[in-house]
Amino acid sequence: MSTKTENTADKILSSTIDLMSEKGYKAVTIKEIAASASVSEMTVFRTFGSKKAILDAIIDNYMFSVPIEETIQKNIKYELEQDLLMISELYHNVLGRNKKIYLISIMERKTMPEIHQSLHNKALKFLSIVTEYFRVMQEKGKVIKGNPEAHALTLMRFNYGKFISGLLLVGIAPGFPEDNLQDSIAVIAKGLST
Repeated sequence: MSTKTENTADKILSSTIDLMSEKGYKAVTIKEIAASASVSEMTVFRTFGSKKAILDAIIDNYMFSVPIEETIQKNIKYELEQDLLMISELYHNVLGRNKKIYLISIMERKTMPEIHQSLHNKALKFLSIVTEYFRVMQEKGKVIKGNPEAHALTLMRFNYGKFISGLLLVGIAPGFPEDNLQDSIAVIAKGLST
């Protein structure tokens, strides 16, 4: 793909994310996408072929584009609270960059469950990395004995719940002034410490 085509594709993807996160997949037309991206409808079709292909490209190109495993491995210290905070911040950064995709997924969960499933499958990779971390920490005697996947799920569910509640309550409910990730992770780490 040439640089010009890549730039056109990026404009189409960006415009589509904005439109679909506001209106949902079904309500957005190729005509609207083209107008928002300042390209012709034919260019949209030539670049992607269909609206569904655009959505698939959004999910493939944007979700977890950060090399998560390498980032975690590079920054891991095998100090529980410090590591859980680093993992949680990375998770929130990835989700924050992709919040519009999550909004599309939530809006279309009944009509297009495959979007939600695709996001779930991407999250499973993150879960497997965190599970392996807890397995190693158990071997080192730095966390309580138990199922490493259950420990990882606890951390992931906390972070996902924090993200989703913040995403869905924006403009509806005031945020908690002391909504500090570091304090919450300290509580989780204390519960998992030996």
